Amino acid sequence: MISSCWGDQFIFSSRRVLGMLVKKLSCLFVLSACGVWAGGYLSADDTAPKKEEKKAVKTEEKKDASPLEEMDADTAKEYGGMINGLFAKELKNPQVKIDGDVDKAVGLVNLSNREGIIAIPVKNFKEDRENKAVETDTGLGFCYLFLSQTFNPIVDGKPIDEKKLRVVKFSDADGNERKATCLLCSIKHVDGDDWQLYLYGSEKEPLIKSQFGEAGDAPKADLALTIQDPTPEKGQLVFNLFGKYSAAITVGLKHKDK
Repeated sequence: MISSCWGDQFIFSSRRVLGMLVKKLSCLFVLSACGVWAGGYLSADDTAPKKEEKKAVKTEEKKDASPLEEMDADTAKEYGGMINGLFAKELKNPQVKIDGDVDKAVGLVNLSNREGIIAIPVKNFKEDRENKAVETDTGLGFCYLFLSQTFNPIVDGKPIDEKKLRVVKFSDADGNERKATCLLCSIKHVDGDDWQLYLYGSEKEPLIKSQFGEAGDAPKADLALTIQDPTPEKGQLVFNLFGKYSAAITVGLKHKDK
């Protein structure tokens, strides 16, 4: 009788211990499964930012791949002066008056093919909101813009018709014939805080109008050119004035032979 009771007690205790063990193992299994799921989730979550980061880096590299860099001041002065002299002889019926200061020429250049963009400001160029010329229909002329034809302006996704542009032919240092597109640039006060950049070609009306805004990280010079958001096909040519104002136009960046 005692043995039987003890045996029953043993069986009951064994079953109780076994039940507790099963519960513990079940809990451990659940916790382990949760750990694996959470670990996998966190691992995937950690990977996502890295992928986004790599994607962002690639995008940034693409945006920064401009073929143009700042032109040496002496080069801008030399070529700008030469083109300016030729252009002045051929220019007829200009929409705005510009007396260029060649000594203040600035530019951008692609050193791989020696194509570039040069701007020549007017003499005594300064910030003058009270100048009456800004209120005229054509605005106040403030610079010439000379471009290798690779960089001709783009409007509505298409290069401007060459018939609407003024062009000057010249020879480079190697005797090769080159062409430069020549644009007259003015500042027009439209109304209130609305100030615009006008670019003129051969026609009476401006080819392009672009609103001035506050410049971001702009050079401190009175006039500076920079390229923003470049792609293999085009980019934004930014006119920076006095380190405070900027306006942009779209220009081509792809060489015609590529």
